[in-house]
Amino acid sequence: MVNRLTPFFMGANLFNAALFALMIRSSVQSGWLLLWMATLAAVCGVSLSAWWQRRGKAVESVSERSFERSAWYAGLLGAIWGIALMAYLPEVKPQQQLALAVVGCGMMCAGGVTLVTVPKASEAWVFTLTLGAALGLLRTGEPTYMVLTVLLLVYALVIGVAAQSAASAFNAGLLAEREAERQGQMVSLLLRDFEEHSTDVLWEIDRRGAFTHVSKRLAQLLGTPEGEELPQGLMSVLKHRSPEGAQSEGMLALKRALLQDKPFRDLLLSVKAGDASRWWSITAKPLVNDSGLTTGWRGVISDVTQQRLTHQRLAYLAHYDSLTGLANRVQLRERLTQALEARGTPPRRSAMLCLDLDNFKMINDSLGHSVGDDVLKLVAQRLQAMMRRSDVVARLGGDEFAVLMDDVRSDEEVVVLSQRLLQALNQSGEIRGRTVAIGASMGIAMIPDHGQTIDEILGNADLALYAAKEHGRARCEVFAPWLGERNRRLLSVEQALREALKRGEFSLHWQPRVSVAKWEVLGAEALLRWRHPTLGELPPSEFIPVAEKTGLIADIGAWVLEQACLHARHSLPGLAISVNVSAVQLMRDHFLGDVERALMRSGLSPKLLEVEITESIFVDDPATALNNLHGLKALGVQIALDDFGTGYSSLAYLRRFPFDTLKIDRAFVRELLTHHDARAIVRTIVDMANTLGMLTVAEGVEEPAQLEVLRLAGCGAVQGYLVAHPLPLVALHRVLEHWDHAGRPEPGEMPLSESSALSEVPKIERRYPRPASPSPG
Repeated sequence: MVNRLTPFFMGANLFNAALFALMIRSSVQSGWLLLWMATLAAVCGVSLSAWWQRRGKAVESVSERSFERSAWYAGLLGAIWGIALMAYLPEVKPQQQLALAVVGCGMMCAGGVTLVTVPKASEAWVFTLTLGAALGLLRTGEPTYMVLTVLLLVYALVIGVAAQSAASAFNAGLLAEREAERQGQMVSLLLRDFEEHSTDVLWEIDRRGAFTHVSKRLAQLLGTPEGEELPQGLMSVLKHRSPEGAQSEGMLALKRALLQDKPFRDLLLSVKAGDASRWWSITAKPLVNDSGLTTGWRGVISDVTQQRLTHQRLAYLAHYDSLTGLANRVQLRERLTQALEARGTPPRRSAMLCLDLDNFKMINDSLGHSVGDDVLKLVAQRLQAMMRRSDVVARLGGDEFAVLMDDVRSDEEVVVLSQRLLQALNQSGEIRGRTVAIGASMGIAMIPDHGQTIDEILGNADLALYAAKEHGRARCEVFAPWLGERNRRLLSVEQALREALKRGEFSLHWQPRVSVAKWEVLGAEALLRWRHPTLGELPPSEFIPVAEKTGLIADIGAWVLEQACLHARHSLPGLAISVNVSAVQLMRDHFLGDVERALMRSGLSPKLLEVEITESIFVDDPATALNNLHGLKALGVQIALDDFGTGYSSLAYLRRFPFDTLKIDRAFVRELLTHHDARAIVRTIVDMANTLGMLTVAEGVEEPAQLEVLRLAGCGAVQGYLVAHPLPLVALHRVLEHWDHAGRPEPGEMPLSESSALSEVPKIERRYPRPASPSPG
């Protein structure tokens, strides 16, 4: 700044020197005055010469020496003026003194302000000039001038302080300007790097929409050669690239945003890029001038095509099944909500069909999951081919499907369509070069008859589906209110069952087992009973399946084993007992541990404990069943095969595992007096058991005639109401105390065919160890 003002400052010195000489020429010697002017002119000439040599050159920095040289020049000039004032103020007339004082003060103030950017030069100028003027005033000897001297010194001090303050502000401004310049360079560098490497593109337009800055990336994005100006504005370029032109939703939204003069973010726009379509996201903010008026826009264009496709894919997966392409549970619930909300007068009827593939797990396990996936796809294709476009076909997960039939005319229409669906689904299919048998079951819930909410409708359709599976599979069932009542009953039983053991609601009843030949009590079977405070007496056939399903059978079974052994040891000494064991319970790893624990805590001899199992254990995992049975055998526990002949009987299992007892199911005993084939089956079972060295026990004996038939067939023992009902422990004690070995019931009239048939059967006796005489203890 000082360098730029040098010619003006030196010119002012020469001009003021000429005025100075003109005002005092009549009162001073001309020789000294000319010498003073020549000296001042020489110093100014040197300074102007140096300025002339540096003119036009950009000054990047100034050395400390340059600052010192400026201070010396300023001090020299100030001294020249100070000497003149000191020498001539006492010599001139009062009017001339006043003129000199004005010139001196003006020079002091003007020089101090002009040189403010170089504080040392400003101080040197003011100090030397003030010093000379003050000495000149003091030389006059006038008292008034003494006061003026003090004022002069005060003015000089004020000018010095002001010059220092201005210099500090100027230097701070320079530093701020340098910092702003550095930051601007950094921002420019970052912007260049951003434009070169980022997928986003910077753009800038003026108020009319014309581009003011076209980067390389922007030119590539808009398909313009690098360096060539865009002949069109932003809106024109985007309009030609938009598939729908200026009336597209994105273009209209962009136009509204620009007219509002407010920043906006992530405005989506669909554009054409050759034969493909792309999605751009535009973000921008207005550029404003000092008056607050918008002069243009600056923003970023981001290609978000991949993100858009990913979003669309996620949205698709949120409403559709990825394997089959069917609607998923979310979309089904949404459409079901619409169907419920679209009721009119009369209400529009709809139907919810829930389907489940039969034996799908077997397909997956035997043929592999890839074949299972193809089966699911084939089922989806068959469902879609059978349904209307207005219906919703959904896959709920696994092998579960659902169909929402909206606006049906009648229930008969739904039933007819469901039968057609089952016929189509229950046909075999060609999967990867092999024929796969496919079957399905279906449950139907009518809307609004069978539910007013989404969960209620889906739940009732599921209940109908479960009923279809229970009744033989590959069939269809329509929801009925009793299904809901049964489900609520099952839920109540399950909830109560979880607390029954803790509350001591279980008890054991006992049913004696009696020898047919000698009519003596051989043992007793422990039967579990449950009495709930509100549900009442629940039969085992109701709560045992629930216990198996929920996993509670493990704790309940362990409790039954321990209590039965304790009662047998302390209340029924010497009497053999039998305990039913669930198939689920037998498959547990800790089952043998439960048996050992019960025997150890009770002190009961293992040979007095018999475990009754059913044939179903050999279906799912026969190897595990046989291992556990061998473990029981190693403990010395007796094992009985219950309900023989009604389930999955296999002579191979009887050969591979030596059971101690075969129990003939009550279904055969019930028909002994009416069906010849039942008698033949019983004789066959008894003969086989005797051959294998097993005791046979017939269950459900209620009539003396049945007892006689079993005796003639060679059956070893019987249970049933003819002997005794299941009894509490106290009642069993009374039965044992009053047992009459000669009190076997005599048969009544026998069927003629039976009498003639059995007369030809040889009597077969089986020897079995006679237990110790029972005692009530």
